[in-house]
Amino acid sequence: MRPHAVWTIFRKEITEALRDRLTLIVMLGLPILIYPLVVTLLARIQKSQEATEDQRVSQVAVWGEADSLTGFLGRTNTLNLEMWKDIPEELRRAFESGEVKAPVPAEDAADSELWFPEEEPGAAGREPKDKVGAAARSLLETKEADAVLVVWPGTAEALERSELGRVTVYYDPVRPASEKAWMRLREQLALYRSELVERRQERFNLPSGFAKALEIRAQSVATAGKMFGHTLGRLLPLLLIMLSATGALYAAVDLVAGEKDRATMQTLLCAPVLPLEIVAGKFLTVWAISLVSALANVVSLGFTFTRVAASINLPGVQFGALLGVLGSLMLLTCTVAAAFIGVAALARDAKDAGNFLSATLTLLIVPVAASIMPGVELSVWTAFVPLVNLSLLIKSFFLEELTLNLFFLTTVAAFAYAMLALLFASRVFGKEEILLGGAGTVRQLLPGQARAAGQPTPGLVLGLFAIVLVTAFYGSLLLEGRSMLVSILTVQYGFFLVPVVVVTLLKRFPVKTTFMLQRPDWRSVAGSILVGISGGTAVAGLTLRLMPPPDSLVEGLREALLLGKEPAPLALVLLVLAVTPALCEEVFFRGLTLAGLRRLKPWLAIGLSALLFAVAHASIYRLLPTLLLGIALGYVAWRSGSIFCSMIVHAVNNGLIATLVHTNATIGGVSIAEVQFVPWVVTAGALAVMAVGLLLIRAPKQLLGHPATNPA
Repeated sequence: MRPHAVWTIFRKEITEALRDRLTLIVMLGLPILIYPLVVTLLARIQKSQEATEDQRVSQVAVWGEADSLTGFLGRTNTLNLEMWKDIPEELRRAFESGEVKAPVPAEDAADSELWFPEEEPGAAGREPKDKVGAAARSLLETKEADAVLVVWPGTAEALERSELGRVTVYYDPVRPASEKAWMRLREQLALYRSELVERRQERFNLPSGFAKALEIRAQSVATAGKMFGHTLGRLLPLLLIMLSATGALYAAVDLVAGEKDRATMQTLLCAPVLPLEIVAGKFLTVWAISLVSALANVVSLGFTFTRVAASINLPGVQFGALLGVLGSLMLLTCTVAAAFIGVAALARDAKDAGNFLSATLTLLIVPVAASIMPGVELSVWTAFVPLVNLSLLIKSFFLEELTLNLFFLTTVAAFAYAMLALLFASRVFGKEEILLGGAGTVRQLLPGQARAAGQPTPGLVLGLFAIVLVTAFYGSLLLEGRSMLVSILTVQYGFFLVPVVVVTLLKRFPVKTTFMLQRPDWRSVAGSILVGISGGTAVAGLTLRLMPPPDSLVEGLREALLLGKEPAPLALVLLVLAVTPALCEEVFFRGLTLAGLRRLKPWLAIGLSALLFAVAHASIYRLLPTLLLGIALGYVAWRSGSIFCSMIVHAVNNGLIATLVHTNATIGGVSIAEVQFVPWVVTAGALAVMAVGLLLIRAPKQLLGHPATNPA
């Protein structure tokens, strides 16, 4: 793929896209206007509603008599009491005769509903037992009263005797006026109860606090800023993602399906550019438009809620949180833009594309909407759920509760899904029958038979890595509770080796040249052994000072190196942790992956394969050391022209570390498992040995049918 061709197409498409007023309005106008407008309108509506409810006097129907209670409640100017309002005559007679009984407390009866003991047998089931509640519900539904206060028979006498009186408030929480009436009654009833308790304590000469016995208070530890961030984190991710994706939707319809309507797709395909360059240029255009929309959303968001926070004396949205939100939207819009381009290309015309993309947008919003549910938080499990992970990441930025490891896992997963979306788009644009022949089908996108002499491509190996990464993560759920031995062997052979074998057989790649299966020179073997002996120590000496791992990670690695809490036999440890990764991981990363990247410049191919190797270990603390070891492994394989040399380095490095931990070796009198920093002397010696080993690696005269390539 030629960058200048991609840039030319990108300039053409972005120029045409920015001429569309609708795109500009969606991209810039909506974010700038919608946040202040929505917040202002909601605030005014809520304030107006609260003011109306505060000024309104709550209408309370009182069923039952207790003069001291109703007299106390009547002193407030926020409650209007109406005695026996709209109570059915039969029910009033039952109150006055004492036939109505108060509810039985839940701890005293399995059925706490109200009933009439005089009901004839079999009456229950034909009508509600709670005739009082049914009558109160009927009254509240007419909105003639906001609440019904039931003073149960015998309450007045019980209060006179300093016994327990019982009242019940019926209200409708759906109606704001009824909810307000309940809040007012609850406050006044609490005051009345306090006065009763104080009078009784004085009458019986009881000490203060006798009736209360135990004071219970709840104190929130969440700061006002955190509560503000929690509110934003639950509501805004969905809104931000929807608005950013909407900007990409219109651009994708115009740039892809619009080309079919204008009959300009044929002209573009006749130009001296590759389909991959076309999709790259169009993708950059849609992504740029979506990014501008995301930036406008974030800027408007920051100004709007900073203004709102200032008005209620809150710190507002932190600048770092806004940057994190913008970065999350960049990853998300990358995935969405690529997916939209692929879907739009499958449509027959712009109308179909609009329908397809509207349905696609709905499918994308569903998992995002799930992230606002209570209890759904960013964790090692949700970090790999597409779209949900980025929505929860945005929420974590607002809450300021994000850990470095979760950020790393979420970012890795987001990159993997973005990569898959790009591969889907490039696959669609690689089919001219789809671009020129109308609507496409899923069958047209299925891979065909590879040529016998074919070679893996960068797109194939990157897509395979993304699939393996996600599959390995979710497949590990099946390994919960399994032994360390079973887990390691399943991941190595099931998730690394088997996919490579399957892809190689299906695509019919030449095994010898793809995996560099040629006999290495004896000097390369000797150099590989030296690199394997010294590489781990040299890398640890350089990186542990920069990024010391947490104790939990050290303990986890120690348990893994012993294959459990109790040490397994050393021979088994070496077979599982040295030989197995040397075979499975090298075949995947220095075999198929490096072969797919071979058309790139040597150091770029080695560096990218090493980065994928580091990312596959799924830990931010192991990223740098694994990356450096991956570069060394890639260099050894490329320079020697044989994957067997990188296997030797891998096996010796892992085997040496496992042996040292298994035998509880010491450095300077300190156990190897407790060493925090490798001494500089040891580090320098390891670097020297490693340099000698790398110099011994001999470049073959012919490397996979091409002239010798020296990465240096």
